[in-house]
Amino acid sequence: MRRQDLLGLILLAAIWGGSYALMRVVAPVLGGMGTAWIRMLTGGLLLCCYALLVGSPLGMRKWWKQYLFFGALSSAIPFSLIGYGMKTLPASYGAVLNALSPLFGALFSAALLGERLSRRKLAGIALGFIGVAILVRLGPVAITTELLLAAGACILATASYGYFAVHTKKHLGDAPNTGLAAGTLLLPALPLTLFAAPSLPTAWPPTTVVLATAALAVVCSGIAYVIYFKLIRDIGPTKAISVTFLIPVFGVGWGVVFLGETVDLTTLLGAGTILAGMSLVLGVAPNREASHAA
Repeated sequence: MRRQDLLGLILLAAIWGGSYALMRVVAPVLGGMGTAWIRMLTGGLLLCCYALLVGSPLGMRKWWKQYLFFGALSSAIPFSLIGYGMKTLPASYGAVLNALSPLFGALFSAALLGERLSRRKLAGIALGFIGVAILVRLGPVAITTELLLAAGACILATASYGYFAVHTKKHLGDAPNTGLAAGTLLLPALPLTLFAAPSLPTAWPPTTVVLATAALAVVCSGIAYVIYFKLIRDIGPTKAISVTFLIPVFGVGWGVVFLGETVDLTTLLGAGTILAGMSLVLGVAPNREASHAA
């Protein structure tokens, strides 16, 4: 992997790891769908303005159907689910659960693309679910119905990410990079307006919520999507989605620094088990077997 690609992965992990701390601030005020809607609409509009300013093609006329469909998988559905989950979960939990994305990527690759699930991948999948069980059942947060629903929502979001990663390069390989990022954010945000608007607060939110929302839209959506789609094209979807290995590191760190969250040995054990499973799924080991998701 080239140095610039590695730096891109680290930067993306830092940005997306921070998104969980930001959503922990925003989601309780704007709701899950409200958070997703503002994040997508603002990020998509800013990317469109940027594309027009620098003369980068958007490809909306040709690719709008694909942008709408894949944007629902990569933005509207997972953002809404994670926004719902982060109303309850600590930021560190959300970031750790995000590491399940390669697991679902491997499952969808086997189901839809006919890839073989080796013993190593099956063992990795099993470890991933064991890690989730450790994190949710034995972690520092008491088990409640709300906690289980929130964790389930975040897990469903990673399933959507896994499906999206499998098919992005195959179906959207020729779409312009900036247009792909802008379209998959903006177009699904338009129909989401009908569902998100009723959940928005009637009073202007506090300044911290406004700033956190702006950071989610501009940095964690707009800029991050441009980086992510470029990585998918340059190094492939399987390696690009390996960014989820680093997201828990940054996510837990940002939660501790900015939200004062605590991390105990059980959290570290659950996170380590999930990451060990993902390393097996992706083949991150000596003499590793080839892994390809699209």
